[in-house]
Amino acid sequence: MAFLKGIRWPIVLLLPVLVYFAAPQDISPKAPLFMAMTSMAVLAWAFNVFPAIGVAALLTFAYMLGNVAPSEVVFGPWTTVLPWLTFAAVIIGDAMDKSGLGRRLALRCLGVAGASFYGLLFGFFIGGILLALVLPSILARLVIFCAIATGIIDTLGLDHKSRMSSAIILMAFMGAAAPQFLFLHTSESFIWAFSMLFKDGTAPNFWEYCLHGSFFSVCYTIVSMLVCCVVKGKEKLEQGSEGVGYIRQSLAALGPLTAKEIKLLCLVLGMVLGFMLQPWTGIDPVYIFCVLALCTYLPGIDILDRESMGHLEVMFLIFVAGCMAIGFVGNATGFNAWAVQQVIPFMQDWSETMSIVMAYLSGIFVNFMLTPFAATAAFTPALGELGQAMHVNPLPLFYSFQYGVDQYVLPYEAVYFLYIFITNRVSLVHIVGALVIRAIACGFMLAAIAIPYWKLIGIM
Repeated sequence: MAFLKGIRWPIVLLLPVLVYFAAPQDISPKAPLFMAMTSMAVLAWAFNVFPAIGVAALLTFAYMLGNVAPSEVVFGPWTTVLPWLTFAAVIIGDAMDKSGLGRRLALRCLGVAGASFYGLLFGFFIGGILLALVLPSILARLVIFCAIATGIIDTLGLDHKSRMSSAIILMAFMGAAAPQFLFLHTSESFIWAFSMLFKDGTAPNFWEYCLHGSFFSVCYTIVSMLVCCVVKGKEKLEQGSEGVGYIRQSLAALGPLTAKEIKLLCLVLGMVLGFMLQPWTGIDPVYIFCVLALCTYLPGIDILDRESMGHLEVMFLIFVAGCMAIGFVGNATGFNAWAVQQVIPFMQDWSETMSIVMAYLSGIFVNFMLTPFAATAAFTPALGELGQAMHVNPLPLFYSFQYGVDQYVLPYEAVYFLYIFITNRVSLVHIVGALVIRAIACGFMLAAIAIPYWKLIGIM
């Protein structure tokens, strides 16, 4: 282990040098430097040798110092909606936490489902669907669910190293993360990514995306929850009554529904309505989302106070913008177009169905090197150009790629996946098999369910 730690920095520093000299010289003068700098950032994320936010910031400045692209390209992500949508989502997550509304909604769902193993499974599933509708931040949903899951584990006196403990934490993770593709507003990156796929402004609206993705998202969430059964193995949850008691006590501790919770629920429903009514109002729902999120600080509403704004996790915005810069700069240097040109000869004789399967497998592979945000930023333009080159709708390619990126095996692959290990109640060795099964099952589901469905609704 000490040896592996010792060679991390040499790999991060030296391998990009090889990438620079091995990079094709016919893309553009700055493409080799882009590939070297980006590979260094990817390796730094993968080996965790430097804070992830710091890597994103350094990459942005490196692009500028190396004159890889103009400043308006490197800092272009800040002119898009995603950083501000993320900012608003952070505010809503803080409001959900401070008011107790998110915890109340989750506990209500668990209370209805019961505290048996399968009751918890169903409760986290329903709670995940409900919270996805009103709380668009995956990490915020996961914080709420993990707090409840750890409370249940401790109340039942489960061994923190047991398979059952790992299964309950994985339930919380799947309930929070798997429904991220349910609606247009439940995945922060979708709204921005669609603008890169469709530069002419013809991106899907809320209802069109519901037609494209909601049905398969529910199927995917169900399978994601069911793989938790693999984790528990032969262990049984005997103390169900104590779990019910914990849920009831937690609800009782919250007390009756407060005025703050009612006002927050009204604001959140207004945000959702902004997305739902956009085809008729013509108003960008992202700005409605941001304005209503900031309304939580207004006098008379008073859900959050001025002091709480100083404690928001806004540094995450630098990470988001840094990851997005990879896609912007890659497009400016011609790397994205070059990558598509390398892929087309291998895909031109394949059917559209096989292309979608390969997009899914590419997402799985890419996620070992890039975070989901970075993968979306880097490869969405290339997928759009690939769809154009193959004369097919890029949406199925993009959707499949996103489901591939959502497959995790190692903690570093996503910030919110890494979060569950902070609880110290989950063991990677217990859940890795279930995660592999989910990845395989999702591939089969894409072929057996999603592709026939997309053909039925006419996007293939």
